Amino acid sequence: MKGSKFFLANKAYFYILPTLAIMLFIFLNPIIRMFIFSLEEWRYLRPLGFNNFKNYTDLLSGKHFYNSFGNNVTIIAGVVPVVTLIALTFAQAIFLKIRGYRVYGFLFFIPVFMPDIVVAQVLTTILNKAGPLNEFLISMGLGALAQDWLGSSGFSLFSIIVSLIWKNIGFALILFLARLTTIEPSIYESAEIDGASAVNKYFSITLPMLASTISIYVILQIIGIMSFLFSYIHVMTAGGPGYSSTVLEYFIYVNIFKLQEIGKGSAAGVILIIFTMIIIYTWLFLSMKSERRSQRESARAEK
Repeated sequence: MKGSKFFLANKAYFYILPTLAIMLFIFLNPIIRMFIFSLEEWRYLRPLGFNNFKNYTDLLSGKHFYNSFGNNVTIIAGVVPVVTLIALTFAQAIFLKIRGYRVYGFLFFIPVFMPDIVVAQVLTTILNKAGPLNEFLISMGLGALAQDWLGSSGFSLFSIIVSLIWKNIGFALILFLARLTTIEPSIYESAEIDGASAVNKYFSITLPMLASTISIYVILQIIGIMSFLFSYIHVMTAGGPGYSSTVLEYFIYVNIFKLQEIGKGSAAGVILIIFTMIIIYTWLFLSMKSERRSQRESARAEK
């Protein structure tokens, strides 16, 4: 009797239990196995036994890991602020239906619906040494600006950054525009009655209203740059020249599948997961702290 009452009180949890078990197996099992692999000595794809944390010490004592991590940070610094600023600007232009807003939307939305591998291939063709971009520069008498955009250590990472900016503007634009459409027009009307200018309305109303959406987009973009760049790197530069455009995700691929250093690659994967989790939990902590502060201020204002 007690068992049936317990089931009825918690039946929703029992219904989702099979799905939860499958999800945990699919996602948690590989992470656990990767951690085990990172503690083992490997030779010719065969584990020889545990070597404690030697894979981690070897990984952290080499320069290529830090170079790859630094490239991730450089891409984040080069992509996230630029995409956010451009998307905010054009989201506002489309929202206000400024002349040409349909063209802006069309141009920025094109890459959103294209798979990453297709975008990478298209941009590889454009940025190739003998590609359309260099041919255009030469035809305009600007041959001195023509570069080996993907084969030069000085420009390969820059080319990746520009490609990611073009690819990601559309997604940010959709998010910001969706949030803008939920803002009550009466708020802007009240501001106009008080004599607020367009600039004042943007910084006093629009940006604060968009703050949470911007925050969500930034954290999603950081996670994406840390974990989902393989298609671009593999197709456009293969991490080269040398390690100049290698990111952590591609560094793991090279170590496991090319160099067959399973333990070292797994250790890099564990570090990547830990770093990503730190970012997520830091953002959650700051978001909850900000929300509690807002609730306290609202409560004081009501009193």
